[in-house]
Amino acid sequence: MKNLKLFLASCLAIACFSIQSTYAQKGGVMLYGSFNYHETEAGHQLSAAPLGVGYFFNDNMNVGLNYGFNTSKNKALDFTDHFHEVGPFYSNTWPLGKHFNLIGQVEAHYIWGNEHVVNAANVMADGSYNGYLLRAYPLVGISLGKGWALKAKVAELSYKKKHSKDASIANDHEIITGINGSTVGLGISKNLFIKG
Repeated sequence: MKNLKLFLASCLAIACFSIQSTYAQKGGVMLYGSFNYHETEAGHQLSAAPLGVGYFFNDNMNVGLNYGFNTSKNKALDFTDHFHEVGPFYSNTWPLGKHFNLIGQVEAHYIWGNEHVVNAANVMADGSYNGYLLRAYPLVGISLGKGWALKAKVAELSYKKKHSKDASIANDHEIITGINGSTVGLGISKNLFIKG
């Protein structure tokens, strides 16, 4: 029951903190993001994936800057891993009738963090890294009226390159394509207009 309450609280937090503009106007500012919290007996995880601010340079296109993080605490082994990402994004919206939109977003992020790994001597070691993350994904937006919309991220194509700063962490790269649990998301958005 505790996990169900945490799941429902996480869904509510995602819905409440996801503020993004669907039908925007030139010169408008967009704020968006989502917060996620997950707790198990082994530990907990807090993340924002990502938080951002953008500027609409016409009615359908915007550019901006976003930041994301993930903090994972392992109670049993008493360590915490951190992941951060920051960088520019570009987003374009195509209306598909009165109530539907297709949205495409691309991002180029600098990443950094620290993580704990078991080394060759079977001992827990920590180290830090940096690198970059390139990501593109589509969203489907459904207008709910009065500036509110329901948005669904339906897939992702991304490439992440990690450069180790310590011998305990290997240099790594990861490619994500298609649809899986980490590439699908749902949120609510609200249009914000600047009156001048």
